[in-house]
Amino acid sequence: MNHIVLAGIVRGAGMATSTDKPCCRATMTFEPLQDGQPSSVLELVAWGKAAEKLATPPAAFTIVEGRLTLVRSGDQQPVPTIEVSRLYAGSDGAATLNTISLVGRAGRDPECRFFESGAAVANLTLAVNRRSRDEEPDWFNLEIWGKQAQVAADYVRKGSLLGIIGSFKFDTWPDRNTGEQRFKPVVRVDRLELLSSKRDSEQGGAPAPAQAPPPARPKRPATAAPVWDSGSEAEGLTDVPF
Repeated sequence: MNHIVLAGIVRGAGMATSTDKPCCRATMTFEPLQDGQPSSVLELVAWGKAAEKLATPPAAFTIVEGRLTLVRSGDQQPVPTIEVSRLYAGSDGAATLNTISLVGRAGRDPECRFFESGAAVANLTLAVNRRSRDEEPDWFNLEIWGKQAQVAADYVRKGSLLGIIGSFKFDTWPDRNTGEQRFKPVVRVDRLELLSSKRDSEQGGAPAPAQAPPPARPKRPATAAPVWDSGSEAEGLTDVPF
């Protein structure tokens, strides 16, 4: 499963002429859900009737629905792109609409950190299959906060089948060596579902209880504030867990 609904301003729409059916590409500027972060831009692509609508967006604020994929081009960093299936007219009030649902397998064990405030954050990667099994999966960086971070730390292991609902954002930072702005697409998880079966667990995956038990408070909190590693990239691009 891979489904995203996002609202923003569509710009630079242009129809492609070298395709068998109508194809349109554009960019969308959307507002992050976290205060203090700048607006972000990602790519849009649509075919057929959706392409014709994308060429003439229905409103200043447009709601797009589709599939989020990471388009690779040579050695460059993958570009997050929405394969648009539907477009709707939005309003200023819809500017914060940002939800993504994914089902995939954990690319590694979660990395969980605790803080003196009692907060916890878990980070891991999620591999989501594309429509064709012949294609490499898309890899997403997950950021999980609060009680669900503890659940992830206790129950999720590499290869675990997970369902998540969250919001899409970019983490940005200046490169230590060049000073250039770098980015990493991240899904901030609001809801985590453990979908691994008993058979998965016997093969080394994490157990999937019907209801996760309430997490215990961390006994040895760390003192450092959450800081992204500026040298990190999407992990596991050649280590498919299934």
